[in-house]
Amino acid sequence: GAGDILFKSTVATADKNLFLDAGSSGNITADKSITGGGAMTVRDGAAQKYSGEITVDSLDIQDATTSVTLDGDVTTKTTLDINSDGSLIQNAKVDAGTSVDYDAGGTIEINKSIKSGTTVDIDATGVTTVAEAGDITAGGAVTFGADKSGTLTTAGDIDTSNDNVTFTRAVTMGGAVDIDTGSGAGNILFS
Repeated sequence: GAGDILFKSTVATADKNLFLDAGSSGNITADKSITGGGAMTVRDGAAQKYSGEITVDSLDIQDATTSVTLDGDVTTKTTLDINSDGSLIQNAKVDAGTSVDYDAGGTIEINKSIKSGTTVDIDATGVTTVAEAGDITAGGAVTFGADKSGTLTTAGDIDTSNDNVTFTRAVTMGGAVDIDTGSGAGNILFS
């Protein structure tokens, strides 16, 4: 379908699950916050823009035809998983209790920090660009480009707790970068 979903005011989920589906050509726009827990699942939507804070148990954007833009801070108790056929733009902080998984058929822009309780996986067909403010702190391994062919341009630091940081595609430095896998067994791999 082509119907849009538009939240002009706040959404209080009251720890209930929220499912959104605007079809492959309908847009999803949340101008204000979506908070209160529960699982938030977006089955489909074309251009998706989340301007307010999101605080939920998990966030699963299964399909975005055109784009996903996060303009408000996102906090999840568990997983944060975003799949976009086009672009994915993160303009606010992300804090996931467990894993973060970004997949884009186009480009990815990470302009603010990512904190993950476990792993971070970032894959794009186009270029992934990490800004200086896009530092990544992970309790597990951090992997770029494992499943898609896009290159990485980065100015963001990466810290893990004794876990690997893996770059499987070409890397261009956009600024000074500090990669720290902790005092234990984490490896830094350019493969």
